[in-house]
Amino acid sequence: MEIKALLYGITSFLLPHLPKLTSLKKEEVVTEAGTAHDAQAFKWANKIWDKIKNAPKTRLSFKEALSDLLESPSDVDAITAFRYQLKKYVDSDPTIGESLKELWAEMSAQGVGVDLSSSLIDAKWIDILNQNDDVLKRLEMVRLLRTGVAPETVAAQFHTDLNYLFRVHSAFSLNGVYGILSGSNIRHWHDMLNKEDPILRRLEMIRLLRSGSPVETISKEYHAVKEYIYRLNNRFSANGVVAIMDENDFQKYRALYPPYIKVCSFNLHGVHDDDPTRLKRIANELCIYDPDLCAYQEVIKGAGIEETSLQIADMMSGITGMYYRTQYGYCHMYMNKYPEGISVSGRYNLKNPQIIDLNKDLVEGLHPLMDRYAAAAQFDIYGHKVIFASVHLDHSENPRIRYAQLEKLVKVLESTYGTDYHASIIAGDFNDTEDSVTIEYLTDIGYKDAYRHCHRTGGNTFDSTNPFTRIDYIMVKGKVKIHSAELILKDPKLSDHIGVYAVIE
Repeated sequence: MEIKALLYGITSFLLPHLPKLTSLKKEEVVTEAGTAHDAQAFKWANKIWDKIKNAPKTRLSFKEALSDLLESPSDVDAITAFRYQLKKYVDSDPTIGESLKELWAEMSAQGVGVDLSSSLIDAKWIDILNQNDDVLKRLEMVRLLRTGVAPETVAAQFHTDLNYLFRVHSAFSLNGVYGILSGSNIRHWHDMLNKEDPILRRLEMIRLLRSGSPVETISKEYHAVKEYIYRLNNRFSANGVVAIMDENDFQKYRALYPPYIKVCSFNLHGVHDDDPTRLKRIANELCIYDPDLCAYQEVIKGAGIEETSLQIADMMSGITGMYYRTQYGYCHMYMNKYPEGISVSGRYNLKNPQIIDLNKDLVEGLHPLMDRYAAAAQFDIYGHKVIFASVHLDHSENPRIRYAQLEKLVKVLESTYGTDYHASIIAGDFNDTEDSVTIEYLTDIGYKDAYRHCHRTGGNTFDSTNPFTRIDYIMVKGKVKIHSAELILKDPKLSDHIGVYAVIE
């Protein structure tokens, strides 16, 4: 027998006798009132104590542990501390351990320390407790199920139906004894969900298997073969929920989430120091539309302010469970105080993100009034290559500057990302009307105005208090259809611009 196991047994055996043993004097006769069995046990306890009684005399830590145990004999920590000190003492002298092993073997051979009552040995644990206790009955049902007894047999024994039996078993595997206490309602985690949902049923089979339920029990409850349950568990371990979905599940998912690209553009209007909740409200409203790609203008980063588009992306990630990334590009100072720029944001990986200069090398030697840049990136969506760019074009009275900026932008996009894209999308604040040479240039080379494609009139985006002109656009080119478009984020407290949203099929 290993010494660790031996000391567990010795500690438990000595515990009821320690008060008497530690009060004995040399001249006292070792006797103990009670039954013959009690007297026999006390005699062996005294023999064991005789082997270790010097420990509290020579070891202060042992003495303190013994004192704590005598004061609180039912305290688990006190018992553990005493056992630990006993082990240290035995380890210090191997002969003590050997003599204890011999004593333990001898007394065990004589049945000391074991209640030899045949009635108790043959009885079930519930028979010697309160058989009318509902919690004990439920525990016994769970025990029988987990030891392989047929569910029908257990249900018949306790005069209940299989549905209740399985609910008890599930509640115990979820929350232990607390889950089957009277008044706990014995509820499944998916009681408020559709129990017939195939994915939820598979998840529950996996959960039960991992909580220790016999596969035979799960098999009978869910009318599934054991091999299927093991396969589900292995697939789930390797690749999560996706691995336990079948073709019907994917078709249902695609019906709910068709292969659309949802795009928005919004001018954040710098900073609003008097409204600390503004960005949170923008994020909340955007999440209603679950955009895949977002183009932002007048983004602030610096002067003690965390990038405002990144703040929105982080909030949207927390709300939607999708991870939104951003790419920011500085343009110029806002109000001569805050670094202002543009950004693209998406819930897919940004591949080859670029900040494109829209100031130099413009046709006719043109130059904007303020430094301007575009942010761009490639996204792989539904297996297709999508190019996305955010712009905030110059506000000069000369429309040729904005024309030149777009002309350069298109050339850089094509040279950087190629023309083998499935869709190219340019979105943002164009600072120009739809009858301008700027918009005409894009339409001439194949870009479609998403909002105007869906609506013959309307669409003014500036200013948000009294919209009188349309200067914000989502322009789309490629092998796609524009499914719908609308104006969003219309509250003047959020920005002086109204946002644009489009769904691309």
